[in-house]
Amino acid sequence: MERLTATASCEMLEKIGPSIAAGCVTVISVEAIRDRSGERWARKREQVADFVERTFARLSQPSDLLVSVNDVEFVAVQPGAPRFAGLGVSAKTLTETLVFFLGVAAREDVRLFQVTSFVDGALGVEPVSAALAMQAGEGLDPGETEGPPPERGARDAAAPVLTRLDWSVPRRWWLSSPPDQMLELAITPEPIWNIGAQVVASYLLRPSIWLCSGPDAPRALTCSDLPAQRAAEVAMNALSYAADLLGDQGAQVALHVPLPLHALTFSASRYRVLQVLHGLPEPVRRLLVLEIVDVAGGFPPSRLSEVVSMVAVHCRAVLTRAPSETTDIRAWRGCGLNGVALDCAALDRADREAHARLALFAKRAAEASIACIGYGLPTRSLTLAAWAGGFTHLGGVALGDVPAAKGVRRLRPADLFGCKAGGSGG
Repeated sequence: MERLTATASCEMLEKIGPSIAAGCVTVISVEAIRDRSGERWARKREQVADFVERTFARLSQPSDLLVSVNDVEFVAVQPGAPRFAGLGVSAKTLTETLVFFLGVAAREDVRLFQVTSFVDGALGVEPVSAALAMQAGEGLDPGETEGPPPERGARDAAAPVLTRLDWSVPRRWWLSSPPDQMLELAITPEPIWNIGAQVVASYLLRPSIWLCSGPDAPRALTCSDLPAQRAAEVAMNALSYAADLLGDQGAQVALHVPLPLHALTFSASRYRVLQVLHGLPEPVRRLLVLEIVDVAGGFPPSRLSEVVSMVAVHCRAVLTRAPSETTDIRAWRGCGLNGVALDCAALDRADREAHARLALFAKRAAEASIACIGYGLPTRSLTLAAWAGGFTHLGGVALGDVPAAKGVRRLRPADLFGCKAGGSGG
């Protein structure tokens, strides 16, 4: 396959023979945007080209080069990058552009080509498969995967697809946002131990969000920083991910999906989330744990009861996330909750009083007759304090890595002292 280049670019392209031989030259095509723009393309083409150039500049090295050869194709030259890393930058540039202008990076729209030659003013190219391009865009080397990912729906088409329960790889999306801004969402499963049964009984699908604005470095956000509609998108993607793991992947383990409170209190965003919940098959609901997050300590119990009742029919259990370990959760007794969770990742490792606060938190949960879950415990001492204090479920780096498997693994207190992570947590 050949792609003719613009005359003005020939002289430059003739100098990149070594980069072509090294596999460091690719062609990025935005034909899909042109095809869907119709008559609007004449007005939109400069905006698309500018977005491609700015995105490539943000992702690439100073020595890399991007050349526009016509209205839909760009040649990316990355002499200092390994072949697959360079392909990843081009793939990510393309998928970000597709998401920004089309709303999603569908597999059939990912058109990327490896340049194999430049002869008589024409580029010889070979198409890069959409599966390989998407893996490259997420930094996944083909040697680390189990083969080409299967097809997926439009919403998560740009995400790496898991062919097994590999809990170390997050699923990623791009969310729509105002002009010149993009929201990158990653959802990573984290194991939660059932202390009484001494097994990994569930996984938290933890979202991480970054605001990408122009050339600025990405800035971390939480769901509470987002408007209700965007927070609903985070929840909907997490629900889709859970349905994928519990359905297509066949996981036999409960999954905790966070639901931002303000996404459930505004009518438009609430309707979208409930529609997704309503469409989940029964086998998924049986293993789905919904967790209402961003609930303030003084939130009226009567309103919390309304929210719990609204979502409880769609899942196995409903939890809520306490804002801190000092929260008096006894007011939530009778709200229909099955448990209360506490994110412990920000606890100060040197704060000895944290041990007592964790014990008090667990005691109040027991008084409210609800389960008590501690996420992200950063040290072994805090983990043991939470264990001894009465937490019913625990998770965090101090519990060590959990093998990628569809079953469960036994846990003993001694396991806390044989892990690599959090080793100096005292």
